[in-house]
Amino acid sequence: MPIYSEGRVLPAQSRGDRSIKNASTAHCTAFAVLGENSGTRFQAESHLELCHLQIEATRPDVAAVQEQVLFTFGRQNEKWHFFDMVVTKASGERIAYTVKPEVRLKSGRHVEEMRTIAWWVQEKGFAKSVRLLTEADIDRVALHNANINAALRDIDPEAEDAARAVAQELCGAVRLDLLTQKTGLAARGYRALLRLISAGELAPLQSKKITPETLVEWKGDRQ
Repeated sequence: MPIYSEGRVLPAQSRGDRSIKNASTAHCTAFAVLGENSGTRFQAESHLELCHLQIEATRPDVAAVQEQVLFTFGRQNEKWHFFDMVVTKASGERIAYTVKPEVRLKSGRHVEEMRTIAWWVQEKGFAKSVRLLTEADIDRVALHNANINAALRDIDPEAEDAARAVAQELCGAVRLDLLTQKTGLAARGYRALLRLISAGELAPLQSKKITPETLVEWKGDRQ
């Protein structure tokens, strides 16, 4: 695991099958680093795609996410389509996603096209299912928490050890701000506790936006 106080480690290259344009006059383009440790570069052709990438990349049941994935189909593989992302679950199940704003679906053309592609996906065993995501599928709580997770890349081993030692003593639920005070490390302690949440060692009692007032309980091993 890289320790960034000893130098920066570059993220892995994007695993997408194509590179998107650096900029567009018609829509947003985005480039982000997601994932554990030094992370992996991701590309998105819209803010909507970026939001869904962020959410999927932080789900506990997701093992891997790849964006801009090429799928060839037809009787002689003469046709092609780029899925906005393909998600591999921890179970090994693969799901291919297409992301579009609802306004782009009104004509019905894209939905009809995806029906044909979905049939070929099943025929070729490319993925278990094909799913369409829009802005209506954005879980604002999950997106908020995913954005927090993305800001926690730098490692502070001393603070994490202190946070873990305090959190392991919990017998019930306590607010994050009170737990932060017990670490004695102010902002460093709070960030370390957030990293424990990201790692699944601490867990919020409710599925809400994580704030200093969030109630958490210990889920990790006890020494």
